[in-house]
Amino acid sequence: MEAQELVQQAKRQWEEGNGDEAITLLTRARALLSGDGAPSPHREQLLEDVEALLDELAGIRAMHATPSEGEASLVSPEDEAALEKAFPPTEKPELPSDIPPEMRRDVQAYLELFTTKKRDLIAEALERSGRYLPLMRQIFAEKALPEDLVNLAYIESAFKLYAYSRARAVGIWQFIKGTGRKYGLRIDWWVDERRDPVKATAAAASYLSDLYGMFESWPLAIAAYNAGEGKVLRAIKRQRTTDFWKLHLPRETKYYVPAFMAMTLIAKNPEAYGFQRPREESWQLDQVALSQQMDLRLLAKAVGVSMEELRDQNPELNRLVTPPQQGYLLNLPPGSKAVVLDALDRLLQARSPEWRHHRVRSGEALSAIAQRYSTTVAVLMEMNGLQNPNQIRAGANLTVPVPALTLAETSTTKQTTNNRPASHYSLYVVKPGDSLWEIAKTHRVSPKDLERWNNLQGSLIHPGRTLLIYPD
Repeated sequence: MEAQELVQQAKRQWEEGNGDEAITLLTRARALLSGDGAPSPHREQLLEDVEALLDELAGIRAMHATPSEGEASLVSPEDEAALEKAFPPTEKPELPSDIPPEMRRDVQAYLELFTTKKRDLIAEALERSGRYLPLMRQIFAEKALPEDLVNLAYIESAFKLYAYSRARAVGIWQFIKGTGRKYGLRIDWWVDERRDPVKATAAAASYLSDLYGMFESWPLAIAAYNAGEGKVLRAIKRQRTTDFWKLHLPRETKYYVPAFMAMTLIAKNPEAYGFQRPREESWQLDQVALSQQMDLRLLAKAVGVSMEELRDQNPELNRLVTPPQQGYLLNLPPGSKAVVLDALDRLLQARSPEWRHHRVRSGEALSAIAQRYSTTVAVLMEMNGLQNPNQIRAGANLTVPVPALTLAETSTTKQTTNNRPASHYSLYVVKPGDSLWEIAKTHRVSPKDLERWNNLQGSLIHPGRTLLIYPD
């Protein structure tokens, strides 16, 4: 039988280290077995074996792939050795739990691993979590979900907002694009709400609620959060069991559930395992609805906060400007709303970021267009959905960014500029024919002060630049 021979070839290829070839052969075998041939018990059993092998090999290959810089999963290839050495515990956990951990060999193994080799990672994750735990518990409570589920965030990302996995999952809850959009997260050129702790946690709560409704088992729902509901449903159908511990699933998923259970035990009583309990913070932010697009560099400098602080409050933003739609809610440090509203009245009188249409002329290169508008080819390609920079046709309309607000560099100063209160300033947009000397004379300040306040490298200024001026 051809399919059976392909399976044997795949096993040999895997043993020789040719993982890609093995998976290709198994995929061919699955296609043959899923064809129009006559059904038989032998055929169905072989198809089940092929599916199981594909899941296992794909899981092993993913486990040993090189993770990206932002990845922060607490489940890793080295865990296998610890699992093999672990012995079943002699005592059950005494702490009450919404999802009682089963103290199996692999759960005990993760307890040992998290308190030894991965101790530093766990300690850092616990420290980071204090900022988000009260918020997450509130959101999960509104969905009537077990409080213990917040501990999945430790396993997914170690509570890193900017975590990015080799599977292109993003944020604390590690959503891939498809699932994120399915649960209402906006992911586009301007924003990626997978990095927003409030919106992503709400999406995770909805997804986990749906998974539990589908499987009626928290171990299976948690496994499906990791592997996808389709993979778990297929495994249940093939293997005819709903017992997570008996299911043959990809290795990473089999590790994921006991890792969660071990982390739940630690999170409930960190001191018992030699960790410090997270110092929890109430989730507090001010928000302001913007009437038009705003350059974050200008806003940060005008209100006297650092660029880093403003970005930290708005991790969903992909750019240094807010999206163009009216009414966008910008997060602000607590207590800063009044200062920002005062600054906005002044800032909105200046030119805001502009996005214009450029009609491509015959023979015009994308690099020349990028240079003309002081942007990059990569930005123009992304904004206009271009696949090849050398294939733009004459007459096409391109959306191009026009950097009108060039007041502040990304490295801004905190609280004050030149020891002057952030609220006492005026803005001046440079006009054609203006000189720094004339502007300084008109506003009764020195040219040197203008250079210092606006990070100028000399007296040369260009029309359209917005200058910050602190009058005497």
